[in-house]
Amino acid sequence: MTPGCFLQSLSGPGYSRNFQQTKEELTRKLYCLYNTSVFHSKLPRNMSVSWNKKMRKTAGYCITGQERGGGNRYARIQLSEKVCDSADRLRDTLVHEMCHAATWLINSVRDGHGPFWKLYAHKATLAHPELPTVTRCHGYDINYKLGRHSKSLDTQRFVCALCTGQLVLLTPAKTRAPTPFANFVKENYGSVRQDLVGQSHGEVMRKLSVDFATKTKLSQS
Repeated sequence: MTPGCFLQSLSGPGYSRNFQQTKEELTRKLYCLYNTSVFHSKLPRNMSVSWNKKMRKTAGYCITGQERGGGNRYARIQLSEKVCDSADRLRDTLVHEMCHAATWLINSVRDGHGPFWKLYAHKATLAHPELPTVTRCHGYDINYKLGRHSKSLDTQRFVCALCTGQLVLLTPAKTRAPTPFANFVKENYGSVRQDLVGQSHGEVMRKLSVDFATKTKLSQS
């Protein structure tokens, strides 16, 4: 885990217990972090990120457009209150949708999960190896009943809105072990940061990525 970063801890019980009370503040905190570390502050500081009670088939959605007469481009993100229901899901969904916003606001393209989106997803993984790999589909299984919002979902009738995959009932599982690269970053981030004094977090992560690749090749030779 990158020293000083709180992303991995969002899977812990402390954030889960207080999520409903803190989700607005956590959303802005995550947005500011990602905008700085992944997108180099090129996204608007005050982009609209709102919660939608009616979204049930996807965790988040990025709406893009342009003002009349060829005016400024804009993007806004909506998050599902019913699906994006925990701190770790918010963490993973928000960066996914911000990658969509970046392709439009920075590169002027709407390419779905094409090359530009994959570029930003890869940058997010490099900047924050403690994150699960940013993928094209919000692969969330249903792990609780929806309570007062609606009846329990029929997993045979409802599917993922993006990939049409079947929903699966998931019982609580143990936290996944860190990846080899995440362990490498944890062990070497401090020394590389000292060697690259004055450089950005992104530059440090790029150096770590190169060092890890070199170490991996040597161990396999």
